[in-house]
Amino acid sequence: MKNEMNDNNEKIKVGDSRIIEFNEKLREIRNQYKQGGRSDYDISRYELIDYEFKDGGEKRVYKNLNFSIFVDDYCNADCKFCVAQLRYHHRNELYHKCHIGDPDKYLSRLEDVLKIVRPLNPSVSLTGGEPTLSPLLTEVLKLVDKYGFRKRTITTNGSGLLKVQDNDIILNNLIKYNWNHLNISRVSPDDSINRAIMNYSTDSEYCDMNMLKEILDICAESTLKHRLSCLLLKECVHDVEGIKNYTDILSQSGANNFIFRELMDYDKLAVNTEKTEYCNQNKVKLYDIWHQFQDYPEFIPYLNILGYYYYVEIYKYHNMTIASETADLNLQSKEKAAHPDVVYEMVFHTSGHLTGSWVEKEEILDRYTE
Repeated sequence: MKNEMNDNNEKIKVGDSRIIEFNEKLREIRNQYKQGGRSDYDISRYELIDYEFKDGGEKRVYKNLNFSIFVDDYCNADCKFCVAQLRYHHRNELYHKCHIGDPDKYLSRLEDVLKIVRPLNPSVSLTGGEPTLSPLLTEVLKLVDKYGFRKRTITTNGSGLLKVQDNDIILNNLIKYNWNHLNISRVSPDDSINRAIMNYSTDSEYCDMNMLKEILDICAESTLKHRLSCLLLKECVHDVEGIKNYTDILSQSGANNFIFRELMDYDKLAVNTEKTEYCNQNKVKLYDIWHQFQDYPEFIPYLNILGYYYYVEIYKYHNMTIASETADLNLQSKEKAAHPDVVYEMVFHTSGHLTGSWVEKEEILDRYTE
């Protein structure tokens, strides 16, 4: 079977026109590339848009790129595997972000950036920190809706979704302002295990299983689609039986869409911190699990996707969708170094900078100065 890449250098189909096919050869191509081989990924085969940025100069922008907005970087959890921090550690940097201190200035700058990126028609994601704990969240939802962006996603641990903001709960505000996807991070269906690994403050709000069911019930009556996001860890979900247990239990609360992620590969010379050590000790390889799926006919291959530093396989399991993703920050760095004039993604940082990187001082496209 063929995947979304064809053999004759035509434009690659993305979005609604993506071909829904599964090609097992992609898995081996990806694995060989990680071992130093050649990759079939070629950015020139995708549609790129010429665009000039104030500080980044002339760039070619990947047409189907995502624009991520940091609402804040405060979080009521301190996950042992924090991805936001790992991205900095990979660059041999300690995690530190500057902030626009005045809420009105933050919103004004965000609106300016939304005007800059709107002609590129990116999908939009809200991230943090924990975005549902920001007092500015609903105003951000309104701004994104004002400019009519397509696919809109928020990633959260769920703890603030039922908090009242602007005379309604945040979850209803997401629905009201036309958000499409709700990603809820959870490593275990067991509340005590989930709370411990995600390292919640003992006095912080927390999304337990009862609250999760209430959230999913509200989503089921709306156009807001949910997805439960689980990081694979040796001390928690680490094999096919664990995936089955996770999905079977959470399906009883109304969940039907899941993604299981491998801990990202990163530069082994990265800053040595408690989190990188935890990641080293708890790494589970999806490559092994994908091979195990062959012994479980209830997992039916549906679609796989090769990205510039990630690879995704999607399966159908009973009436549920099971995605699985592996990502390698080393491959990301290699791809960007090979094509420095290409913008693969855009990020709005709490400092006000618009960049092409998750590290705020790198690849600055539009710099903010008060």
